[in-house]
Amino acid sequence: MIDSDVLDLSGSQYYVCVMNITEAAALMAHRRSVKPANMDADKEISDGLWQTLIGCANWAPSHGQTEPWRFTIFRGGSRKHVAEALQAAYKAETPEREFKQQKHDNMGKYPLEVHAVVAIVMKRGDLPKVPVLEEVEAVACAVQNMHLAASAAGLGMYWSSPAATYGASFAEFLKLGDDDKCLGVLYVGWPKEGTEWPKGTRKPAMDKVVWK
Repeated sequence: MIDSDVLDLSGSQYYVCVMNITEAAALMAHRRSVKPANMDADKEISDGLWQTLIGCANWAPSHGQTEPWRFTIFRGGSRKHVAEALQAAYKAETPEREFKQQKHDNMGKYPLEVHAVVAIVMKRGDLPKVPVLEEVEAVACAVQNMHLAASAAGLGMYWSSPAATYGASFAEFLKLGDDDKCLGVLYVGWPKEGTEWPKGTRKPAMDKVVWK
């Protein structure tokens, strides 16, 4: 378990992590997506834990050291603003024949079911030689780091990436630059009391390898 009140990876100090490969592998297998409906919107997440989560994200690999990951965290009353922005984006980006009222309603509901909503952004740097795809990959690695740390602390996360979050409407809401890109939102919160940690399955790992 991460001691969120002590461990702060966001500063300039270096920390030595003592963890054997079995423990590391167990944490990766333990990581799960916890749905918003199973989160406690009222249970606080300490500032220390937030610093740890963002600090872990900050150690993601980054070609050219561009560090393109950016996060906008909506808590309290601002969750209503992001809920409205998601609904507006869905209306703006969805052809009328494909519009689903239930999906629209859920976009307004989910942010209010969780303690925080985190907009995930790829901030395009000033190194055009680094392909955009590699910048997106770096942000995904940062999110995985954060999600692993959250799982170690018992905190729930759910990465949602509806098409509406990729469009111009939501980008305008987030005040993104022309070359920046939103990569979805993270719903974050402690699991409700009595909620079981989700179980997961994977097909055999070695079936996905070609040896040469």
